[in-house]
Amino acid sequence: MTNNFERVLGKGGFGTVYHGYMDHTQVAIKMLSASSVQGFQQFHAEAILVGYCNDETKVGLVYEYMANGNLLNHLSDSRSSILTWEDRLRIATDTAQGLEYLHCGCKPPIMHRDVKSTNILLNENFQAKISDFGL
Repeated sequence: MTNNFERVLGKGGFGTVYHGYMDHTQVAIKMLSASSVQGFQQFHAEAILVGYCNDETKVGLVYEYMANGNLLNHLSDSRSSILTWEDRLRIATDTAQGLEYLHCGCKPPIMHRDVKSTNILLNENFQAKISDFGL
């Protein structure tokens, strides 16, 4: 699935995120590190999953792959493509709709508490999705 954990996408409080494939679909696999500051319970409840791995030595979550990384990459990295105003408005609208759903569509409401450009992920069509909120 990860080609022996070859391609690292990023690192965070839970562990390392790897690129992989599941049934010919690109995915991101987040592996819980033994020294995780945030712990198994938060790791397991973080988001809706595509799949998971739980064997004797490794615990991992499989998410939809977000081909365009996070918003910060596109706002600050000179190597990234420049976002058009139309893209920026769509990203802002998607983010606002995601937050509105967390606040008003979930029972009980979920408060993100850490909205920042690195927690706004962009798919291949620059559709924004909010990430890294613990439940």
